[in-house]
Amino acid sequence: MRDAGSAARLAGPALVALAFLALWPALGAGWIWDDDMYVLANPAVLRPGGWLHAWVPGSTPQWYPLVFASFAAQHAVHGLEPFGYHLVNVLLHAGSAWMLWRLLVRIGLPGAWLAAALFAVHPIQVESVAWVTERKNVLSMAFALGSMHAWLAFLGRGPGAARARAWWVAFALYACALLSKTTAVAVPVAMVAVAWWRPALAGAAGGSATRGRTWRAVAPFFALGIAMGLATAWLEATHVGAGAGAEFARTPLDRLLGAARAWWWYLGAWAWPVQSCFVQPPADPAAWRGWAALGSGLAVAVAAAIAARRGARGPLAAFLCYSAGVFPALGFFNLYPLRYAPVADHFAYVGTVALAAATGWGAATLWARLASRLPDAARAARAAGAVAAVGLAGLAAQSFAHAMSFRDAETLWRATLDANPRAWLASSNLSAMLLARVQESIDAGDATARDALLGEADALARSALAEAAAFDFGVHANLSEVLRLQGRDAAALMEMDAAIALEPAAGSLRWQRGRLLEALGRLPEACASYAEAVGREPGARVHHAELVRACARAGDVARARDAAAAMAARWPGDPEALGNLGSLELALGDAVTARVHLRSALDIAARPGAAPSTAAAIASRLVQALRAEPTDAALEAEAGRIEAAFPSAGQGAAIP
Repeated sequence: MRDAGSAARLAGPALVALAFLALWPALGAGWIWDDDMYVLANPAVLRPGGWLHAWVPGSTPQWYPLVFASFAAQHAVHGLEPFGYHLVNVLLHAGSAWMLWRLLVRIGLPGAWLAAALFAVHPIQVESVAWVTERKNVLSMAFALGSMHAWLAFLGRGPGAARARAWWVAFALYACALLSKTTAVAVPVAMVAVAWWRPALAGAAGGSATRGRTWRAVAPFFALGIAMGLATAWLEATHVGAGAGAEFARTPLDRLLGAARAWWWYLGAWAWPVQSCFVQPPADPAAWRGWAALGSGLAVAVAAAIAARRGARGPLAAFLCYSAGVFPALGFFNLYPLRYAPVADHFAYVGTVALAAATGWGAATLWARLASRLPDAARAARAAGAVAAVGLAGLAAQSFAHAMSFRDAETLWRATLDANPRAWLASSNLSAMLLARVQESIDAGDATARDALLGEADALARSALAEAAAFDFGVHANLSEVLRLQGRDAAALMEMDAAIALEPAAGSLRWQRGRLLEALGRLPEACASYAEAVGREPGARVHHAELVRACARAGDVARARDAAAAMAARWPGDPEALGNLGSLELALGDAVTARVHLRSALDIAARPGAAPSTAAAIASRLVQALRAEPTDAALEAEAGRIEAAFPSAGQGAAIP
């Protein structure tokens, strides 16, 4: 008895330890892919009090305010050090494994601890835990399991205040789960399935009165979940980018067949986790596979229903919970990630709860039947423990290895390409990273490194283009940059035009187009392209600066002055903007106005911490403006004082 009690006390900590061991490399991981939008460059995270904006739909990449609130809280404590964010993800996942174990024990499911351990260490979970952005999954799961615990408390209490409190706690935690990620819509299905499967939990035999009370109690959960799910689908289409496009133009039949295949894929990835990959390979397009998946899936549903009619409700409960868990990711609704892969490990996170429970239950039931035929029960128990330990160790080792690929973005993209050479997302992002290094090697004068990096970036960009040319503007933009750095500006312009055709609202693409037109000597067109960039992204300073410079270079000084005035109005504390405005006013013969702006620019540029070269350049232009007509002795004296303070001011230095 003492040994059994000790084992029970150690069971929970053992689950947490297993989760940490399997996911240990995640603690040393860095930032990857869209972590910048979610954390590194997110005003709702970085600005004091900015997390309040996370409650406004459209102000963050996705409307999951509790996720961004958690990021904001961590940023206030330890800044942008990634370790803390990864630690919280692992803690949430490990805590969910513990809660799942206790939940399954309360339900009375055989193999509860094994099920929770499988949930904790399975390789399909790595993506949800090691990727900071997927705080959505692990935070939502913790709230969802908390809601299920409160639901069991509600079922087990008689009418009264305690029962009402349990219901409100369950509903509040469910709302928190939805506000973390709307895949929690599966929770009400699980609530109904558990109440139907285990009517004794409600102290009843499952009569019509009990069923009626259960449905009335769970109806608000369904209503809130459906509303939040529809809102998420709308935001995905209108804000995230899963709207119109060739990759989303599918018929209802195509969606149904694709959903059937995805349903089986997640089940297969759980049963046979032989290859983890951040971007899964594309599905075989053969139509018969979709029909086979649909037919076999329906056969499973029918078999589960028949078993339920014969008194075995468990299989149908598991079927419903699993299907509800993966339903949001099956492709019935447009989701941005589906544009680069039909399935993804992190989409399975909710569904793995049902799969883990079913696996633990099945293994325990099978072993109990086998053990009943063995003469030595103690030896059989030890053998069962050894088999489970080996299986869990193997899964944990796979998770450990997969988690290592999340060390940084480049490691992840290269590991992805090793597993799936057709992963255009990985090729495209890796190409962009290498292009940044190409510019660094050019700045350093390292021609050997430049050529090697540019060659690899070229190959990656063309590989991505071959897979996604019809719908992704980024693959065209990357190849355009490769061609520009190779000195093939005309070809680069063609690729940039293709990118703009796919993403006409992107100001950065217009800016890049302006650079190419300028390099080709087509200055008026370049000015027009820079102006379009400013119109589409007025908050990008570089677009304004390039418009001012290109118009001045083209000889359209009046337009350059107007652009400089707009820039100075938007950034009144920018000495270069004010300096350029004053210089252009001087070029147009308005020395009086030019002096006003150049004096303001010099006051700002001469402050401690500012670049000395900028102050010297502005001082030079101010001296010219002070000596331009109309002038007088006082202005000449001011010019002399400036020359004394800035010895290079009389040399006609240009503003950087």
